[in-house]
Amino acid sequence: MAVEWADSADKHGVDREDALHAMQNHHLRVLEFDEPRQEGAGRPDLYLGPPRPPGGPILEIMVERVPPRTLVVFHVMQARQKYLELLEEGDPR
Repeated sequence: MAVEWADSADKHGVDREDALHAMQNHHLRVLEFDEPRQEGAGRPDLYLGPPRPPGGPILEIMVERVPPRTLVVFHVMQARQKYLELLEEGDPR
C-alpha cells in the first residue's frame, strides 16, 4: 500500500511518523465517515490513534483511499473533542 501526503497534512505540525503510528495502532477507524471535500474525491476515512511517544494526545487522521492501493493523508492533528467522543460511544453507524 502506498501512502501519499497532501501539503495540508502537515498544517498542524504533527510528525508524519506519529501519524503513521496512530493509523497502524488505531483505537477507532471509521470508513467513509464524511462527505468528500473535493469534487470527484472519495469519502474520507477517519483514524483515531496514539502517537509514538507514550502518553501523547490521541491524533485524528483523515485519508482518502485511491484505488487500487493508495492512501492519501490530507489531515493530521490532535484529536478534537467531537472525535474523542466517538471513542467512548463507538461509531454510531
